[in-house]
Amino acid sequence: MTTPTPGTGDGARGAVRRAVGRINSLLSRPAAAVQLGTDSLIVQTPGEGEVWQAGEEHLVRWLLTGPVDPVDIHLVQRQGTSTATRAVLATGLPAHVTSVRVTLPADIPAGDYLLLVTSQGLLDAYSRPFRVTAR
Repeated sequence: MTTPTPGTGDGARGAVRRAVGRINSLLSRPAAAVQLGTDSLIVQTPGEGEVWQAGEEHLVRWLLTGPVDPVDIHLVQRQGTSTATRAVLATGLPAHVTSVRVTLPADIPAGDYLLLVTSQGLLDAYSRPFRVTAR
């Protein structure tokens, strides 16, 4: 009688280990490896943990597939589990542009923020959390 190697057996435990291994493999792929559907929107920049200063210009990048146009960019402040729009940074951008430089208002308070990139409200995507410092 042979004993199955952990993670390769035919039992439920082996199946779970194989599934976890596949999930970990998929989650460890770089963001560029994400397969986009027919209508998808992904915010690439700002990245998680970036620090932006109020009053300065910063680069925003996104990927958009599908026929939805134009793109608007909103600065959203995180407040616990809720959010509040603090500024509209750009409106009416052609989706195929995929990047724009925006200037944060100088009077934006320091804190944790997200960017909302929205295409006519049909496709919405948030950036990773980033920090804004005051002037």
